[in-house]
Amino acid sequence: MKHLLFIFMFISNIILAQNITFIYELRYKPNLEKEIKTEYYYLDVLGSQSAFRSENARAADSLMQKNGFWQSRKPTFDHIYSFKNFISNKVYKSVTHPAMYDLYYVNIEEKLDWKISPDKMKIGEMECQKASVQYGGRNWIAWFDPNNPIHDGPYIFHGLPGLIVKLNDDQGDFDFNLIKIKKSDKNNMFYLRKGKEINWDAYMKLQSGYYSDPFAEVKSRNIKTKVGDEKGNPINVSFKELTASIQKQMKDQNNPIELNHKIDYK
Repeated sequence: MKHLLFIFMFISNIILAQNITFIYELRYKPNLEKEIKTEYYYLDVLGSQSAFRSENARAADSLMQKNGFWQSRKPTFDHIYSFKNFISNKVYKSVTHPAMYDLYYVNIEEKLDWKISPDKMKIGEMECQKASVQYGGRNWIAWFDPNNPIHDGPYIFHGLPGLIVKLNDDQGDFDFNLIKIKKSDKNNMFYLRKGKEINWDAYMKLQSGYYSDPFAEVKSRNIKTKVGDEKGNPINVSFKELTASIQKQMKDQNNPIELNHKIDYK
């Protein structure tokens, strides 16, 4: 939280700006038996819309806008990537197919029934208030700044009368902490690519099908697959070996943020 004094000093100047970026540190457990990982996520707000993406996903989106090249991502479906539109009241989980880069949007229809507590805590220079909510099979605790006019937060979370500064589930699997606020570079703002809107059942079916045969779509479309080492040198690897490797990663990273939509891979 060492950056929050800086945040407090400049927030009055940038909060009225058109493009605002909130940077969160996320500490999470991809697997309950493994160590906690740390990544940085960006909440980019543009008027009545926002996008929440990892630092790597944001860089990939920027690259896509500049030259049309799509950077590869994790070989799993569980992206912590969302879009919100507060005019249409739509919130989407954005999902990119790990093999084909086909884009899907899961419409988050679950209502966030926040319970606001009188408890208060000072985070940096911000006087925050406590709230709790159930989402994705988890119990979440939030600390929000009621003096901030942006009623948004990390991932799909929103709807409190202020900005969510800290958010964690009560099991300690996911912990979001605001570390910086800045005026966003317009080149790093988001845009909605064309994709297919799906529900949770279709999302889980996609994951199950991908686990069973990660290269089913590649094979059906007769696309040649090349695998390289860290230096880009080609490696001869069979589909069987690649499938086993991907399945292992999916099993090892199977602690999704939406715990109620978890698939127990066999």
